[in-house]
Amino acid sequence: MLARCRATLGDPTNSEFRIVDGEQPDLDGPFNLIVSSLALQWFRNPAAALARWAELLAPGGRIAVATLAADSFLEWREAHHALGLEAGVPTYPTRHTLDRLWPAGGEGSVEEERLLRRHADGLEFLAELKGIGAHLPAEGRRPLPPGALRRVLRQLERPEGLTMTHHIAYGLFRKDGAQPRGVFVTGTDTGVGKTLVSACLARAWSAVYWKPLQTGLKDEGGDTPTVTSLAALPAERVHPPAYALAEPLSPHAAAELEGVAIDAGALTLPDTGRPLVVEGAGGLMVPVTEDVFIIDLIARFGLPVVLVARSTLGTINHTLLSLEALRARGLAVAGVVLNGPPNPGNRAAIERFGKVRVLAEIPTLDRIDAETVADAAALIPSFDSVFP
Repeated sequence: MLARCRATLGDPTNSEFRIVDGEQPDLDGPFNLIVSSLALQWFRNPAAALARWAELLAPGGRIAVATLAADSFLEWREAHHALGLEAGVPTYPTRHTLDRLWPAGGEGSVEEERLLRRHADGLEFLAELKGIGAHLPAEGRRPLPPGALRRVLRQLERPEGLTMTHHIAYGLFRKDGAQPRGVFVTGTDTGVGKTLVSACLARAWSAVYWKPLQTGLKDEGGDTPTVTSLAALPAERVHPPAYALAEPLSPHAAAELEGVAIDAGALTLPDTGRPLVVEGAGGLMVPVTEDVFIIDLIARFGLPVVLVARSTLGTINHTLLSLEALRARGLAVAGVVLNGPPNPGNRAAIERFGKVRVLAEIPTLDRIDAETVADAAALIPSFDSVFP
């Protein structure tokens, strides 16, 4: 394939031809354009791949993809179905499914067309499948026995030859050229220091703070007044929670106990000209409603994530699992903040295996007040350096 590409392009100077893993490309970037032709359908996790490609884009850069879609080889599937058989070709995504794969931090669209390709017979069609690597059965399915395959080929026989549908989806994504509006602060667990880190970020970036879902108010005053005090925020840079609940439980459980119906779809980001720090409740998979989790709110808000993690034993596993969950959903990660005693080994492992930047390490503070938070905030890189 590389040889054909060179021959087609004439092996131009200032060009490099390489075989890379499309899902985990070992490339540095940034790139203005990433193009994929009929490769995405083979990926195990296309959303994560698109998120990785988006990370490699320069601001304003584009991703262009063409991929097989749901109605590809429709006649082949129908011939199997008529004989009580199941076709071995993979189940390809619909346009709607593909449109949901785009990562945060940009705008994506999908268009589609159905091309009718003529073949002399089913054998010629199978030869074409083999040529593009689509002849192997989908995972979990076995190839048809020779007798069953001959029955399918007879089912497809037509005097005028065989017409086969190729359903092609074309996707185009443009990465935002401007800085993101802010970050969503979540943690690997409850109690890892999200509120402290949120205060440090708000202080370092002169940001606006918002915690949309507050629980546990029967035991304490809540995180909003805490961050307001620690970061020395004026009232105009603090937005009250959309839901304030008494029990120290997940938003879903606390709301049920109080007879409150959380409308996650009505949660919208405050309009502000400053960076915005949004603090979540617990970790990524904390339920907000019966069918909405914190990770769904992150996707809806479209903010890159600052993941707060402990610096101590066990953090590598917890942090890598959280990063994997975010990337599986195609969500952008601004970086990780480690909270606790400095641990160079854990930091290096998280950066290496998580392929993520550790933005800062907040040491254990002897006391937590506005003065110590101001000192810790000095460890946070500037907003412009995180989002150049």
